[in-house]
Amino acid sequence: PFWRMAAAAVVLLVAGGSGGWMLHGMFRQPGEGMVALADEAANSFATYAPDRVRPVELRADNMTELVDWATERMGRKPVLPDLSKSGYRLMGGRMISTSHGAGLMLMYDDDRGTRLVMLTRPMLADQNKPMVPHAQGNVESWSWASGGMGYSLVGTLSADTLHPLADDIRHQAETGA
Repeated sequence: PFWRMAAAAVVLLVAGGSGGWMLHGMFRQPGEGMVALADEAANSFATYAPDRVRPVELRADNMTELVDWATERMGRKPVLPDLSKSGYRLMGGRMISTSHGAGLMLMYDDDRGTRLVMLTRPMLADQNKPMVPHAQGNVESWSWASGGMGYSLVGTLSADTLHPLADDIRHQAETGA
């Protein structure tokens, strides 16, 4: 009888632990901070960068409207980084929904058709964080936060190639240039 009760207790313990772990995953809240920002940017890249018909909602010649829209939705005026010195032109952008509120996605491309996505949104967690790399599949990104705004630059370029571009964006965002 003792061994049966001990075996039953072990079975119940394992079943309870396994069931609890599975339910934990089902009811888990979305991530926060830098990891969530990098994931949101990578997902935006995966969704919009391959689109050859309408990757952006508002084109670069209509950036005043996009800035006004983003300012209204995010409660802050976004910076539209200029990457032309690095060979990338702003194609345009769109507002996107994240689990943390509205975000602004900007898309850039170069003469070879290489596309980059920059996501910016207000940060509730990790409001001031240094630049960190992330990788998701074949997509690399650099993400950081400054003054309560998060930024993530994503592309299929190597992390080493992407880093100076992200650093340029960081500098422009911090100086308002």
